[in-house]
Amino acid sequence: MSDVNRQWQVAHTPQSEGMCQERSCFGYAEAQIPTPGEGEILTRNTHFACEPLVHAMVRGVPGRIDPLPAGEVLQGHAGGQVIASNNPSYAVGDCVPGNIDWADYALSTGEGLTHAPDGFDLPTGMITLGMTGLCAYIGMFGICKPAQGDVVVVSAAAGGIGVIAGQIAKLAGAYTIGIAGGAEKCGRLTAEVGYDAAIDYKNDDVAARLAELAPGGVNVFFDNVGGPVLDAVLLNIANRGRVAICGGISGYDNPGTGLENLITMAQRNVMMQGFWYSEHSYLFEEGISCLGSWLRSGQLKEVFDMAEGFDAVPDAARGIFSGANMGKKLVHIADA
Repeated sequence: MSDVNRQWQVAHTPQSEGMCQERSCFGYAEAQIPTPGEGEILTRNTHFACEPLVHAMVRGVPGRIDPLPAGEVLQGHAGGQVIASNNPSYAVGDCVPGNIDWADYALSTGEGLTHAPDGFDLPTGMITLGMTGLCAYIGMFGICKPAQGDVVVVSAAAGGIGVIAGQIAKLAGAYTIGIAGGAEKCGRLTAEVGYDAAIDYKNDDVAARLAELAPGGVNVFFDNVGGPVLDAVLLNIANRGRVAICGGISGYDNPGTGLENLITMAQRNVMMQGFWYSEHSYLFEEGISCLGSWLRSGQLKEVFDMAEGFDAVPDAARGIFSGANMGKKLVHIADA
């Protein structure tokens, strides 16, 4: 065990307008390994999960998250192993994914952490059976409820949530169309992930391709992007279509991106609902059970994009905004 606790801190308040922090905002620091007090646990982190949340924690989300000031340790989704515990809910050796400091060693009361499900490794507990998989499950089955024969479209389909959302919609009997950037990703969506068709938003006319692929309209849209992609789908939405808003990455670094085709929602009786993951905890147990069962049976495939080493964190965390990853982007910083 090292006697140094490496940390990623907020080096300075972000200056850019978008959500993605500048590279210079990631400040490397070293500190002493903390000692857990009463009711606390100490974890040795092994993986960080790169997602917009870690950037949002720095900038803040009005009414949801207070911004982290300069000098504070970055916080986000991570996974590790308990190495010391003064909390009866956590034993030494437990694998615990959750929201925690981005450092080698992190103190916690256990709030925001969960136990990795039995029979699965920590990355799976973090991603497919964690927030990523549950977001896909909530949006797809808690909100949109695809039926046999429905046409389901997923944006950012090659991202961590998108690769799961498309697969579980297909398990419900839907015809699935993924929207992603670049021919390589689109090819992998159909060949590896199991999407029935894919649209390259960088080179295709999304609205025109949807009209070709879904002449009867889109019944379900799971949206991680917003902006022009959402506009294109709304032009092709079916009567009584359902839209789940999980994210809006096209607007995170392009504030002011608007929509032109909202009137189709009125004309076609469309339901659109956004969701905040933590407010749908009533679906967590059901979701983890279903996702775990599909993993065991081989009906659900995991797609990880793994970076190696503590120093890889800034570039990996920023790369998700440019679509550098296929599947969920993780950084492996240590072995358990």
